[in-house]
Amino acid sequence: MKIFLSALESGNDCPYILERIPELKWNLMSFFYLNEERFKAIEKQSEQILIDSGAHSFQKGKKVDWIEYTKKYARWIQENDTPKKLGFFEMDVDVVIGYEAVLELRKILESVSNKIIPVWHKNRGIKDYKEMCHKYTGKIIAITGFRNGDIKDEQYALFYEYAKKNDCKIHCLGMTRRNILDKVPFDFVDSSSWKQQALFGRIGKNKVKKEFSKTNRNEVCYQSYLQAMEMQEEYFRKWRAYD
Repeated sequence: MKIFLSALESGNDCPYILERIPELKWNLMSFFYLNEERFKAIEKQSEQILIDSGAHSFQKGKKVDWIEYTKKYARWIQENDTPKKLGFFEMDVDVVIGYEAVLELRKILESVSNKIIPVWHKNRGIKDYKEMCHKYTGKIIAITGFRNGDIKDEQYALFYEYAKKNDCKIHCLGMTRRNILDKVPFDFVDSSSWKQQALFGRIGKNKVKKEFSKTNRNEVCYQSYLQAMEMQEEYFRKWRAYD
């Protein structure tokens, strides 16, 4: 299992962290927040990266030309793909434009890359999940790991097993809940929890004094990222026999 840490590219803490940790493991970055210089710096120092479309950033009422945005994303993929990039998540904005429209956007992305990662949502139905696993055998498929979202905690093992039965690698988005990770050996997961904890004055389980957190935010984020890297190593070792 590889835990990809997301949200490193956003915030003033990024240069501070990159300067102090020259060799990173696995990071997930969003095309929506793309800063070319920062993106290249993170990629250079990372073993592997995943790219999110930024689709969730649009699900708060913002009006978007979906086709134009997707074409821009596709052009960027075509021009910037490297062996370090494991894959690129699709435009999974079903709740905004409907699944049929999402499938059309997926076609645009798949016309430039065979590393596009489809993201299953509950509205698509279990039949669609099974068909997706058959269609993308040998590739990465994704489900969501948000609490009280598409999938109940006790169902994750079933989704994992079906993907493996069809020789798919499976990514669980937004998932670093230990009660799930200790039971289900996903190939990949990601989370921005390390950044969220730091923003609320925590380093792991330890509370940081408000004044220290306010005046030393970069250091707090750095320490939080270090702890997240320990978690990366822990679960990679725990489940490496399944990779």
